[in-house]
Amino acid sequence: MKQATRVLSALAATTLALVGVAAPAQAVAGPAEAAVAVPGIAPPGSASTAIYLDSAGRVIPMATTTGTAADTTLIGCTPESGRDNPHRSGTGVAVSGHGWWRQGNCSNNRANVFNCLYEWYTDNSWRQKACSSTRELRPYTGSGDRTVARHDCDDTQMTSWRNHVDVDVIGEIDTGEWPYRQNDVACRVY
Repeated sequence: MKQATRVLSALAATTLALVGVAAPAQAVAGPAEAAVAVPGIAPPGSASTAIYLDSAGRVIPMATTTGTAADTTLIGCTPESGRDNPHRSGTGVAVSGHGWWRQGNCSNNRANVFNCLYEWYTDNSWRQKACSSTRELRPYTGSGDRTVARHDCDDTQMTSWRNHVDVDVIGEIDTGEWPYRQNDVACRVY
């Protein structure tokens, strides 16, 4: 009976809102509707349906797959976008991720590179928490030629993180994918 009353109250509030009349005070969202998204562990299979939000809460369109060989011929060169798993930083209680590039079939030996860290939330969104500055880098040789995104942790609960990298080869058209690595890290940011 309580459930039926709650449904009828919600329907009445919706109808009144549609015709421009203020809803009665008792028509309040139920507990499930009032749930607030929090950081957590991404469930299996959530990758294909998740949305990305920037630090201001705006949706970010993400192209995370590489083109086919035929697409690459039409687009231009294909650099190798390097990135590591998000991890706890060696400098303290922070989550960290790096970005770099290798030349692939590109002619130029310089690219603008940056990377961003995203934390998974229970509303199936990946929320941007930190981005590196964009750096002009030579192809990665194993030391120093990389970017770093880092954010201090609010606590050490296990949370899913993604590290996305973007590579734009200077003076050449290149593919537009933004590949990532995902990892669960003992770091949570609110």
